Amino acid sequence: MKNAIVIAGILVLGLANAAGQGKVLTNDPLTGLPLIPATAIAKKPVKMPDGQVCKSKMQGNFYSLFSPTSYFSKQTIKVSEVVAWYASHLSGFNKVNGYESRRSQTVFYSSDRTILIIVTGNPGATGEDTDAYSVGYERYQPGLSEKTITSLTQGKIACQ
Repeated sequence: MKNAIVIAGILVLGLANAAGQGKVLTNDPLTGLPLIPATAIAKKPVKMPDGQVCKSKMQGNFYSLFSPTSYFSKQTIKVSEVVAWYASHLSGFNKVNGYESRRSQTVFYSSDRTILIIVTGNPGATGEDTDAYSVGYERYQPGLSEKTITSLTQGKIACQ
C-alpha cells in the first residue's frame, strides 16, 4: 500500500510537470507563419532585439534547428531539406540565396517584402550542403527593397 501511494504521487507530479511544460509551437507568433518541425522543442522563440535596417523597423524571432526525428541525439538536418520544406510551405514567397562568413543564407520573402524567413547553414565551403544552423522570422516596416534583401545574404547591407 505504501508503494502504491509513492507511485501515485510520482505519477501526479509527473503529469503536473508535463502540463506545465507548455504547448510546442507550430507557427511563429510574430508572423503567424508555419515553423518547420526541426524547431519541435520550441515553446517560445528567442526574440531578437528590435532594430532598424536602412529605414525599416525590424522585429524578429530566432530558432535553432535539429532533426525532428530525435531530440535527444540532436541529429542534424541539412540546409537543402530546410529550404525544400519552406519552399513547399510558403506559397507566394520569393527566394534569394547568398553566402557570408562561410555560411549559406537563404531568404524567403513576402511579395511586399515585409516578412523574411532566413535559413542559415553551419560553416562550410561555398555550395556545400551543410547542416542547418538556424531559421529567423523577421518583420520589417516598411518593407525592404529587393536589393537590400539580397545584400542581407552577403553580409553587406545595401540601402536602396
